[in-house]
Order: sequence, then structure tokens, then C-alpha cells
Amino acid sequence: MNTIRRKISIGFIALSVVLFSAIVINIFEIGRLRSSTEEIIAEGAESTNYASRMLNALQKQNRAVLNMVLTGLTTISDDYHEGVYELSSSISEAMEHNPSSTLLPAINDAYTLYHNIVEQHTLSEGITDDRVWFMEKYVEAYYALDSAIKSYMTSPKSSVAVRMSRLESNIYKTITPSVLTLLVALLILLLFYFFIDTYYTKPVKRMSKALDNYTKNKVPYQVKIDEKSELSSLNDNIVDIISHIKKQQ
Repeated sequence: MNTIRRKISIGFIALSVVLFSAIVINIFEIGRLRSSTEEIIAEGAESTNYASRMLNALQKQNRAVLNMVLTGLTTISDDYHEGVYELSSSISEAMEHNPSSTLLPAINDAYTLYHNIVEQHTLSEGITDDRVWFMEKYVEAYYALDSAIKSYMTSPKSSVAVRMSRLESNIYKTITPSVLTLLVALLILLLFYFFIDTYYTKPVKRMSKALDNYTKNKVPYQVKIDEKSELSSLNDNIVDIISHIKKQQ
């Protein structure tokens, strides 16, 4: 009859399993948080990189156009064509990377308008005055494109605040399973303490006190253990010994 020993063993095993599960869950969730964090950082870095490349390419084209207008040249420099290639490539890569974005099509439309305005002017061969064209058409198209790119860079989906919000959400998701597991472990500890106190500590104290009263004050030993366990067997043995002593006296 190993009732108490079996219950204690089961309690320790259950507690060990819960704690081991907590460790495994923590390791898994920390790994998932790390991967998610790296993904969020990489996503933000890529979006910022695309926008930065677009702005740099646009500035290269803008410098070429300004040089043409200020110097009176009829042809545009190679810097403009390099900027065209760089900006087109950046827009295409950004749209491939984030096809669900609603801001990238706006950039593409603004760039198409900007590019057409410049190309049409360069093909007009001096029919339109450069400065008039620059102030009436070019400036508006340039700032529209510049604003569209900057809106993409600072949009809510690309902003640092939203990325931090996503990171915070992932942290909560990581902490929650660990907290729940630890709460279960605490509950098991409390139940384990209740079991030890109810079925072992208190009965032993009652038996010890009753036995002490019997040996010192000859108070009859009357302790009842309801549950059949090692303590009930011990209590029965004490009763038998006391009865045997009384018979010998």
C-alpha cells in the first residue's frame, strides 16, 4: 500500500512535465519571436530602401532636366536616362516585393505622367519655351511624383510605429503561452501543497500529539485516519502496540 508515495510521485511527475513543457514552449516562442522580428525589420528596411532608391533616381533626372533648361540645351544628358532606368527598376522591384500595396500603383502612374511630359518636351525640338514648359508642366509633375514616393515611404503600412505595433503584438503572443504554463505549474504546486498538508502533515501532527499525550499524560490514543494509506497502517500499528502494552501491564 503506497498510496501517499504514489500520489507524491504523480505530483512530482506532473509538475516536472508542466515545467518541461514551459521550457519547450519558451524556446519555441522565443525562436518564433526572433524570426518574426527579423522579418519585420527586413520588411521595413526593404521598403525604405526602395523609396530611397526612387528618390535618388528622381533627383538624378531632375538635375538633368534643370541643366537642360538652364543651359538651353536641346538634348537631355545621359544622367536622365540612367535615372529613368533606376527609377523604373525600383518601382518594378517594389511592386514585385509588395504586390498588395495601394501606393505603388500611384507612384507608377505619377512616374508615367512625369516621364511622358519630359519625353514630349525633348521631342518638341524647341517648339515650346523651356522655362514656360518647366513652370507650367514639369514642376507639377515632378512634385506629384516626389509626393507619391514620400507617401509610400511614410505610409502607415511602412511606418516605424506600425512595425513596432506588430512587434509588440508578437511579444504578447510569445509571453502568453509561457504565462499560462507557469500559472498551471503554480496551480499544481498549490494542489500539491494542499495534498501534502491534508493527507500527510496534519495526520502526522495529530498522531504525534496523541502519542505524546498518551506517553506523558496517559490520555487515550484516539486518532482516526480515514484514507487507507501508509499513515493508516502506521496508525493501526501504534494502536496495536498501545493495546499490547496495556495487556502486559
